[in-house]
Amino acid sequence: MKKFSLGATALAVVATVGAFAMPAMADDEPLDKVTQGSLMVTRVGGMGAGVVVGTPIAVTKRVLHSYKALTQDAADKVGGKLGGKDNGPVCAVVSIATLPASLVVGGLKGVYYGTKNGVTKGFDAPFAPDSYSLGNLEE
Repeated sequence: MKKFSLGATALAVVATVGAFAMPAMADDEPLDKVTQGSLMVTRVGGMGAGVVVGTPIAVTKRVLHSYKALTQDAADKVGGKLGGKDNGPVCAVVSIATLPASLVVGGLKGVYYGTKNGVTKGFDAPFAPDSYSLGNLEE
């Protein structure tokens, strides 16, 4: 009787291990749908946070970038013979006109890039630095 129970136990162990070692033949699509559905709340929250926090960051970055670029370009055009962008007084005089222009141009570009990064990157990778416009804005 002991030999029979040892043989049955060994057969049961081999059958169990064999069942676990076999690949799953079931389709994982329903599980994937449930997983993606449960992440929807996190993704929507990441989008909202990305837009709310990332837009002012993008506006600030774009205004500074526009101010620097517009001032250098205008200084080269206006005071090219005096040294252009390398001449401090020329840049100071030109910056009177380029500051308001850079606020408008940089503000509009910043709103665009901040919203775009918040929505697209906030959905794909919620609460990541790129969704807050902390990386490169033009990709």
